[in-house]
Amino acid sequence: MRQIALRLSVSVSPVVALAATLLAAPHAAAQPAGPAAALKKALEGREVTVLIDMPATSAGIDLHLQQEPEMNFAEHGRRMKDAGIAIRKEDRVMITLVKVNKKNIEVQLAGGGYGTWGDESGYVAPAYVGKSRREQDLEKERKDASPERRRSIDRELNYLRDERYREERAAQREAEALTAIKKREVAEKRLSAGSRFNIWYPDKRLEQWVPTAEELMLSLSAYLDFGDGRNGDGVPGVMRGTPGNRLVDNGQTQLGPARLRSVEMRATSLRRGMSTDEVHDLLGTPTRRRSSKQGDLDAVVETWETPESVTEVTFVGGVVVKFTSSSK
Repeated sequence: MRQIALRLSVSVSPVVALAATLLAAPHAAAQPAGPAAALKKALEGREVTVLIDMPATSAGIDLHLQQEPEMNFAEHGRRMKDAGIAIRKEDRVMITLVKVNKKNIEVQLAGGGYGTWGDESGYVAPAYVGKSRREQDLEKERKDASPERRRSIDRELNYLRDERYREERAAQREAEALTAIKKREVAEKRLSAGSRFNIWYPDKRLEQWVPTAEELMLSLSAYLDFGDGRNGDGVPGVMRGTPGNRLVDNGQTQLGPARLRSVEMRATSLRRGMSTDEVHDLLGTPTRRRSSKQGDLDAVVETWETPESVTEVTFVGGVVVKFTSSSK
């Protein structure tokens, strides 16, 4: 009986230890989660005015607060050149996610940028064209065939291979055409998927300390205007929104004349996916036109300027992927 009791106590003790660990785990995890949760609550859903052009990629902008300069401008330029610009200076956007990681804090704007898990690459692989059953059977038969039969088999094999190669080339052409279409779709999605700031801290710093919302806002004050005057030069930023919105300065709406020009009125009907001809039918001949790059694709930016407003439309592949309209 004594031996049984001893064995029972030894076998139960790991279970007790495991239970104690599980009970303690939520309490241990809740300690660092408190400041992080407060940060999310204070900033997520808040609208800010961006003070710098931001790349159309989930790589976003890296800020190393302990370095001088804290931002690598050459890398920033490369990302914009490769992926295009998703958020332009003075755009008004929402903070959609604040995430505290082991070494950095992500402040995601308007979706956080294209290129995260689940986003399409734009590449369409060609369909696989394998050997037919007849081709495989002939190759096996050829090994033991007579010279005369082998010549006959070779002729048929050549015919079957030519047919297979033709199908492979057709599949490759189809895949290339679909890839071109998919890349245009990805380019449009990329330009409307937002961007992010990655604020990097020394190793293990965030395991011991998480900044308050006020401290993080101060770190980003050169790049974001939070609506309280804490931007780079101390002057409240200007909001530039979607068609129909007006410029806002320091919370006061600055309306144009009572009777708006027809271009400004029609600009409210712009939609992504419209063709160049449809836009020209709607707005008329643009005031100016320039070419640019959106990743690997050529883009055209056309501008309609009136005494009251400026409307800018970006086309990729002859299709509208982005537009802005603002009052002067």
